[in-house]
Amino acid sequence: MKNKSSSRKPRLNEKQRAWVNSFLSSHPNARVRTIYELDGDRVVQIEWWENTNPVILDPKTYIQGIISYNMWVKLRKSGDPRKTSEFSYRITPPEKRSALWHLTGQLSLELPQCYEVAEPNNPVIIKPKRRNTKTKKLKNFFNILFLYQKLVFNFILQI
Repeated sequence: MKNKSSSRKPRLNEKQRAWVNSFLSSHPNARVRTIYELDGDRVVQIEWWENTNPVILDPKTYIQGIISYNMWVKLRKSGDPRKTSEFSYRITPPEKRSALWHLTGQLSLELPQCYEVAEPNNPVIIKPKRRNTKTKKLKNFFNILFLYQKLVFNFILQI
């Protein structure tokens, strides 16, 4: 008999699905590409795209580029991201396009200023928790102290 769990695709639970849906609703043109399981958590690949600001050349032509985003985020069972997501993007250079309708807009900006696109930021950033290093140092100190006492005690027994 074949094991059903090994052939079934991983699915998101309600809390994970809620997080993904809220992310998708806040980013237009977004969709879930893949979902897979890793160490009991779900890794979700989300991709989305957006147009850069159009530069109007004349009433029928404009220049516009596209930014494509790709993100892999590892979600806990509680629906929260476990760590900062792996994020990549690709900027397609602006190209000249024609419109079927009459374009209106500001024409006074210089073209290099209009083409400037800010570098995208990772939307899911988890700050690392501060670890108490004093307790680790104390544990190491007590471990060393215990070993030293053990050596001294063994040395005394041998005499």
